Amino acid sequence: MGPALIVIACLAGVPLVLMVIRTAGFAALVRGLEARLEGATPQDVSARLPQEVRDFALRSDATPSDIASRVELTQVAELQQSADDPWRLLEARQTIVTGTPGFVWEAWRDMGPLPKLRVVDSFVGGKGRLRIQLFGLFVPVDATGPDFDRGEALRYLAELPWTPDAILGNAQLRWRMTDTGWAEVSLAVSGRPATLQFRFKGGDIVEFRAENRPALNAEGKLELREWRGYFRNYRMIGTRRVPSEGEVGYVRKGSYRPYFQGRITGYDTVH
Repeated sequence: MGPALIVIACLAGVPLVLMVIRTAGFAALVRGLEARLEGATPQDVSARLPQEVRDFALRSDATPSDIASRVELTQVAELQQSADDPWRLLEARQTIVTGTPGFVWEAWRDMGPLPKLRVVDSFVGGKGRLRIQLFGLFVPVDATGPDFDRGEALRYLAELPWTPDAILGNAQLRWRMTDTGWAEVSLAVSGRPATLQFRFKGGDIVEFRAENRPALNAEGKLELREWRGYFRNYRMIGTRRVPSEGEVGYVRKGSYRPYFQGRITGYDTVH
């Protein structure tokens, strides 16, 4: 092989080397976020919960006297960026702590042995972060800041049906029943409350709604939108009775459009 061909071959290998390095860096970022998830020990707050909320947590097989410190789950998920885009299939895993608000959600899609898409969505130490990495090289989104702190705090609240131990054990959450029969839960983020409401049917939480959740639009700019989600098909998965399917979307101009659909494939509690 001549000198020119050697140079070309070396240059052709540069993207692959960068892909390996940046993929390893992404994995290290996720592990670092997970390592910082350790928080307050859960404490039994069941006595001060509204009856409907307490009954839901107990119905889920959580126990006030033995509250898990974290939940670990796996998912098959689909994401759609806009109405004209196809739904993209992902695998995901998530760790959620129960004594203090916090989670790390990691999703991926591979193309053969190479990474096609990596996503980490997190709320750790009161700070939110969303990072998307394509082909191990490109980072179209790496979002942090007060708006994302609030947005990820709302995600933590929205996923409480998947973490009944947090309902029983997180003293930072404030609950009340509204006049319309929805359960409202609030969490202080940078001195401001992030608030979300749940609707019950037959003792199960089937829907949530929140006003003014920060979201990235198609131009990559933040805007406030009404946020909704739905839970379906409750069953025992691992150690808890939880909804096996969930859907999340935004309301724009009075029309609801989902952008996330997920199915729980594995579930475990850690004490």
